[in-house]
Amino acid sequence: MSRVPYFKATEIGERAWQIEYNFTDREHVYCYLVEGSETALVIDTMYGYGNLREFCETLTSKPLKLANTHFHFDHTAGNFDFDCCYMHHLDIPYFYDSRTSTPAEMLERAREEAFDEYKDAMEAGDFCAAHDMKVYPLYDGDELDLGDRKITVVDVGGHSPGSVVFVDPKLRIAFSGDACNGNTLLGFGNALPIETYLKNLLHFKHYQPQFDIMYGGHQVLPPVTIDEGIELCGKILAGTDDHEERPGMFGIPTVYGAKHADSGFGRADGKNFNISYDPKRLLEGGKEPRVIDFKPAAMF
Repeated sequence: MSRVPYFKATEIGERAWQIEYNFTDREHVYCYLVEGSETALVIDTMYGYGNLREFCETLTSKPLKLANTHFHFDHTAGNFDFDCCYMHHLDIPYFYDSRTSTPAEMLERAREEAFDEYKDAMEAGDFCAAHDMKVYPLYDGDELDLGDRKITVVDVGGHSPGSVVFVDPKLRIAFSGDACNGNTLLGFGNALPIETYLKNLLHFKHYQPQFDIMYGGHQVLPPVTIDEGIELCGKILAGTDDHEERPGMFGIPTVYGAKHADSGFGRADGKNFNISYDPKRLLEGGKEPRVIDFKPAAMF
């Protein structure tokens, strides 16, 4: 066991935990553990710092299974602590093609973010190395049976083609990844058009009566965030959104649907949902075939 306390867990419901990093306060990123009577489900794996599997085994004695909300590295880099994972079928090729950091690279990055007291105690062996991994496909409407609770897979593609939300009606929680939040990123090349994303938000809204809170990959938000997303996407398609141009992720210029507050990523009007998008990719453009060009996939 590492000398560095990489993780801490907060119980958010009966036999359910929100897990975050404990060695840094640089960025809020979360994953989750839900224990059933037969199986415990790990939802996402963050950046791959520390050994997430070992930490989850301190919380539950049930067999662990892993499912991802989408393929992006801040949700899947720790997957290699596990033997296999489950992911929406449209995101599987991107996961396989994604560049994986080596343990040495993760060590260097983690030391930059760590509190001073932990920097020297970190070792490359604290981080997972990539290995061959089976990835099983998920589809909209699938149910993950943990024994005494079933978790529903809801397709909310947009941020990635296969972004999903896991709805646990017993806990009345939606584990929402990055599917619908205050900085929903649709400006990347493999994101879906606004029109398609809006349809998926309307689909997600059908499940809204089953949960009281959305635990995401970076934020915890109320269910009304879905309604705000539907409203803002409608304005974008109508050309009546705020169309705020500002630097986005990695400093790349992007357009946001709602004006930001003077500081941070909060909206000026106080609502929860915001979205960045490519003004050239608003509509679906007809039922064109999916083109597989055999080129390496971009991470975003």
